[in-house]
Amino acid sequence: MRKIVITLLFSSASYLTSASTTINKPTIEILATGGTIAGVASSQTSSIYKAGKMTAEQLIASVNGINDLAHIKYEQVYNKDSGDVTLNDWLKLYGEVQKVADDPSINAIVITHGTDTLEETAYFLELTAKTTKPIVIVGAMRPATAISADGPLNLYNAVAVAANKDSVSRGVLVAMNEKIFDGREVQKTNTISVDTFKAPNSGAVGTVFMGKVNYSSRATRPNTVNTPFSLSGVTTLPDVAIISEYAGVNTEMLDHLLDTKNLKGIVIAGVGDGNIPSYEKDFLIKARKKGIVIVRSSRVGSGQVTYDYNDLDSTYGLVSGNDLIPAKARILLMLSLTKTTDIKQIQEYFDKY
Repeated sequence: MRKIVITLLFSSASYLTSASTTINKPTIEILATGGTIAGVASSQTSSIYKAGKMTAEQLIASVNGINDLAHIKYEQVYNKDSGDVTLNDWLKLYGEVQKVADDPSINAIVITHGTDTLEETAYFLELTAKTTKPIVIVGAMRPATAISADGPLNLYNAVAVAANKDSVSRGVLVAMNEKIFDGREVQKTNTISVDTFKAPNSGAVGTVFMGKVNYSSRATRPNTVNTPFSLSGVTTLPDVAIISEYAGVNTEMLDHLLDTKNLKGIVIAGVGDGNIPSYEKDFLIKARKKGIVIVRSSRVGSGQVTYDYNDLDSTYGLVSGNDLIPAKARILLMLSLTKTTDIKQIQEYFDKY
């Protein structure tokens, strides 16, 4: 009789522990957008593959133990190569993110994404998503069918990061190859390596190893709920171009850019410290006369662009792009132009965000 009672007590305790664990698990919504993480190749060793072929449901089913971390919900926002992502896609994704963020039954968001433009989407949402809930973006460098696919573990770790209470109010995070990065700082730095994502100016903010999350630092710039950029009611984003400097630029090509209809801004990926050749002065003057806002960034890949280097900003009315790479400077300029065309105000945005 005693053995039966003890057995029943242990069974009850086990059930209660299991039930408690289930009740305490957060609910996480995975928003799938395609990319290599959902890619399929003709063989396990082929480097040629088609991105965005697997569905969100298939991705989640491929990750053992993911349901032990959280209650998982999912939505297929779109399913494409991230090189094909458009501004309309960003607005659609933003809408889905905000809808989930406003749902009190959801604790955090994970976004699966292609790596080609992952860093851009991360910064775009870092500036626009109005929530303190964790938003974690994840991708893969090898397709799902590869002999050593990195996607399943990356996704498992991303869910672990999203479920971690210390991830609240950190803005948008990127979880790749056992590292955690801030959405503003992260960059893709290698074409094929699984260790491609880095943060050259600041380093990773933490690590995640087999679901175990450890933060070592926190990004300090305002993000998400603490930025002035709201996309409520916005259906289009201002057109902003990027041009790269190099020895012997043909200025006639630059002049043709100014004929682009509805062009509102230009980011110049300057040489060195955002430097622009002196023989482009007429182009700068013409662009500014047309009301086009110009931001100086750098093609170097890291480091801060010095304000008014070579008197460029004060002479031509330009904006210094701080330490943002050209692609991210474009995002901040687009969002700034939804609020103002005042150069001083836009410079303040670049200094702060």
